[in-house]
Amino acid sequence: MGCLYRWFLLQAAGAAYLQVQAGALLRGLRVKDVMSTDYTTVDPNMSLQQFVHEQLLRTGRRCFLVVQDSRLLGLITPNEVRGVEPQTWPDTAVRAVMRPADKLHFVSREMPAMEARQIMRQEDVNQLPVMSDGGVDGIVTRAHVLQVLRSRAELNSPPILPRAA
Repeated sequence: MGCLYRWFLLQAAGAAYLQVQAGALLRGLRVKDVMSTDYTTVDPNMSLQQFVHEQLLRTGRRCFLVVQDSRLLGLITPNEVRGVEPQTWPDTAVRAVMRPADKLHFVSREMPAMEARQIMRQEDVNQLPVMSDGGVDGIVTRAHVLQVLRSRAELNSPPILPRAA
């Protein structure tokens, strides 16, 4: 029992250390620094069949904003599609399975990046639309944040010195 307890403490300490390190690496950054303005929108009336074959499988993207008349209606990812039987895809509209906008968490461009990361962790979501004045400015994803963390960690790490012969 003692080994399991020590292992748990080590895991918790490691996670806490990584959290502190991530906070330090993201310090001073805002959502606008880590978001992407390159996002794809889809029509809410598009069938899931068309969405899967023309968007998901062709682009390799994981997140799509559902927009109609320049208004964000929701968001759709492979996760939402997975819950629908493939034989019903031709007759099911994106609108029927998307996460509606009123169920999404939004962030602003000026929000600290660390705060957006915490929202993603707490709400267990991989992406957050970035909104201002009722319009979409972009999207921030866990992948974007991890990329920034990785780049900053590499630049802040000490150089690797050649080994002595």
